[in-house]
Amino acid sequence: MLVVVALAGCKPDQAPVRDDTAVGSSSGDAMVADARPIGAVATIDAAPAKLFVNGAGRCGECHEKMFDEWERSGHANAASSALYKTAQAAANDPTCDRCHAPIAIAAPHDVVAQEGVTCDVCHTLREPVPSVAGGAFRLAIDDMVKYGPRCDLPDHYFHRMGCSKEHRQAELCGSCHWWEPAGIPVFTEYRDWRDSPAGKANRPCQSCHMPGDRAVVATGSPARKGVPHHGFMGRELRRHALELRVTLSDREGGLEVAIELHNLGDGHTVPTGLPERRIEVVVHVTDAAGGVLHDERAEYGRVLADATGNEVAFWRATQVLRDSRIPASGSVRWPVAVTAPAAGRVRVEVVYRGVARAIAQQLALRDVETVPLLSADVAFEAPRRGVRATLPRTRIVKPPGPGAR
Repeated sequence: MLVVVALAGCKPDQAPVRDDTAVGSSSGDAMVADARPIGAVATIDAAPAKLFVNGAGRCGECHEKMFDEWERSGHANAASSALYKTAQAAANDPTCDRCHAPIAIAAPHDVVAQEGVTCDVCHTLREPVPSVAGGAFRLAIDDMVKYGPRCDLPDHYFHRMGCSKEHRQAELCGSCHWWEPAGIPVFTEYRDWRDSPAGKANRPCQSCHMPGDRAVVATGSPARKGVPHHGFMGRELRRHALELRVTLSDREGGLEVAIELHNLGDGHTVPTGLPERRIEVVVHVTDAAGGVLHDERAEYGRVLADATGNEVAFWRATQVLRDSRIPASGSVRWPVAVTAPAAGRVRVEVVYRGVARAIAQQLALRDVETVPLLSADVAFEAPRRGVRATLPRTRIVKPPGPGAR
């Protein structure tokens, strides 16, 4: 994936930029050739003699809350996670760093380059242009201006303040979170959001992924309202994303177990992001003595395949084999027929897997993130005169409330 990272050529004494131009527009000659979707090889401007790049720990000396949240986020591990390193080595594609470690493009030997999507990536990012071919943006790291959504903060000795409309818009995120090479939908978070109820209502990514709260922006400053969370909330949002409904019905002496998953979010499919992610649903039916009557598993996700139809990782894919992701504000239903002549119990478990089983095996991944999300237990009695009188029976399981662990 190739993303244009152009370094702005501002003079040392240039005033801080207070930019309120439309997203994707060119605010000066420097962007004429750079703020464009990429469909071919694009050049990268030479790095200036002096780069104003700071490690996240340095930023955290004043912005402690933001650092603590970021440090536990996917952005902090974008270039260092075992999954990323394994995938990058297998794909043999160094251009992945353009979104996973953008500072490395301008300063490959700087220790900050290994901090992934660090503070100075988002807070120097200018003119983002989302594109199906991979987005364009530039990093203005040749000046001491740090950009953000607030326009009421004064400059101070460590850096100047840049007021950025773009930091309140989804296009900022979309400049990396959309990539469909050769028509293969690899990363479609931005497109999915754009076409979702949230996108149509113009509720940007930040409204869910960076919710505001009353907090101190910098050490020594007063608490303010609406200070964004910098953990990006991926794991938290996933835990609250789905509602499970299990309905048992009598079917000619047997059972039908109807499983419904409802996506409570209105901005993304579930799962979203990396196409190798899966939601697994496991149905386990036992009799009154604990004997196994039925075991079955289904998975939901976007399955990519090679030309012969074998499931493969995205960099080897030439087609979409199937797409069973749960749409924003939508549902999926899975009916399971079970032979159950006597009384027993149905257990349904919903689990998130960071990498599909087939792909994990291909890449020899041992430690795959696996997170239980929801579960339901529903008992059933033996039929009398061929009928189970207490059926149908429905169990609804909602996700844990905000703040639950």
